[in-house]
Amino acid sequence: MELVFTITAFILGMLHALEPGHGKSVLAAYVLGTKADIKDAITLGVTITLSHTSVVFILGILSIYLMKSVSAEIAHDLMSVVGGAILIGVGLWILNSYFHPHEHKIDTKKGVIAIGLSAGLIPCPAALAVLLFSIAEGNVLNGLIYVVVFSIGLAISLTTLSVLFIKSKMFMQKYAGSEKISKLPLISGTIIILIGLYTLGHPILEFVGF
Repeated sequence: MELVFTITAFILGMLHALEPGHGKSVLAAYVLGTKADIKDAITLGVTITLSHTSVVFILGILSIYLMKSVSAEIAHDLMSVVGGAILIGVGLWILNSYFHPHEHKIDTKKGVIAIGLSAGLIPCPAALAVLLFSIAEGNVLNGLIYVVVFSIGLAISLTTLSVLFIKSKMFMQKYAGSEKISKLPLISGTIIILIGLYTLGHPILEFVGF
């Protein structure tokens, strides 16, 4: 039965990545606007797996042992704010490099890690629910395993999407004009900032009642 649960967690993680959200717009904008390659896509997947697993596990522990002072919902909103701030920083970084190409060279590896962290910092409610149930039943290890497997499925799907975005960028570079391609960092940086502002502002607006 545990094998069935593990396989199910993996499949749900892969399918969950295809649902609305989870930074797919950010991934596309970042890949198209920088010199990210296949290795960067793999780094992205590993970063998402590690950050998502860590955040879900930490939130699970907080929910069980600090329920009176810190709720999972509040912690989730805080992670959204942090993730949004990271996205804004990455977007500004890309724009700054676009307008000052000789002064600030983009370190693609650091950018990929930042994007991966921002995606992983916002935990999936389903994965958190699985961990909370496992903890409540006294099966902390099984819960953590399911979350790790879920995160791996999520990361594989997002990494595959990143590779497809990279391939599409190569196609565009081959058949589109160089002038159009040179504008991609401007467009991608702006999109990432807008998504970051939404990610950061949404929980704040909900908190104040808007």
